[in-house]
Amino acid sequence: MPRSSRTPTVSNRSCRPASSSCASSPGWSRSRGARSPSRRSGSGGSPVLPWLPDRSVYSSGSGIDTYDIAIFAALRWERQAVLGALADVGICGPGRWGGRLGDGRACLVIETGIGAERASRVAATAPVAGCFMTSGCAGALVPWLHAGDLVAADRVIPFDAAGRPGGALPAEADGLGAWAAARGFRLHLGPLAVSQEIVWTPSAKAAAAAIGALAVDMESAAVAAAARARGISFVGLRVVLDELGEDLRFVTDFVDPATGEARVGRALATLAPRPWLWRRTVRLARQRRTAERRLGAFLAAFLGPDRPALGLDAPAAAALS
Repeated sequence: MPRSSRTPTVSNRSCRPASSSCASSPGWSRSRGARSPSRRSGSGGSPVLPWLPDRSVYSSGSGIDTYDIAIFAALRWERQAVLGALADVGICGPGRWGGRLGDGRACLVIETGIGAERASRVAATAPVAGCFMTSGCAGALVPWLHAGDLVAADRVIPFDAAGRPGGALPAEADGLGAWAAARGFRLHLGPLAVSQEIVWTPSAKAAAAAIGALAVDMESAAVAAAARARGISFVGLRVVLDELGEDLRFVTDFVDPATGEARVGRALATLAPRPWLWRRTVRLARQRRTAERRLGAFLAAFLGPDRPALGLDAPAAAALS
């Protein structure tokens, strides 16, 4: 799949203190240009994040920062869509970025890679947060959802490798439909299925649709389970990429199963001798651009100054840790 051409501006300054777990992560060092985390800004900012107000970040007893919301994205373009909606974005460490929501509160963005195993591992080691959220693309399971349509989970239903549904996990969706409609967005609310396969067969999609699921992704169940274990809420926000009737099994020949990026050499080897796949590839690229644009527009409002209240605030989340 083609890479995104839109890349948000990212600061090199640290969003965590030098003694935190981010700073001690292998392969990451604190920027020399970062302001000292032990000094407050002249405007009375947080001692941990000088460019955030005091109410945004709280230090727990373990030395791990507490965020108002942690957002998990599997793919690079999904993560870029989230970062584009934040202010004062800074690199926290490998696969982690911190930023400021529209109301000044703190947000952590984590790129998980594809699949439940990676998402589960990352969510288990994430800092304390008042809410966990997944954001990214999904496959439609109903014929009336099209590329670019937005879906919020009211529950998450994991499926095993044999295609059997497991117990539903809770997701916070109350009031989100009305909030979105008041701002000119149409947000579909319903169950979100979670697959262990990158591409589901039409029969697997039909089985999930039969129990009412609107769309399918791969990571939301792992993050929702981690949120439930911590006693915090989970929000699953998805934008439709592929539609119900599309068969995308051909992309598994050249898409990296960890990152979702197209391997150029393999893509050429797969597509060059199969001209009947060219049109489907171009269609998918267009749908990807539509999905990214609409997700970014929604996130700009959803994470902006007028964002909906989600989960616990940072002090309450810190009290649970």
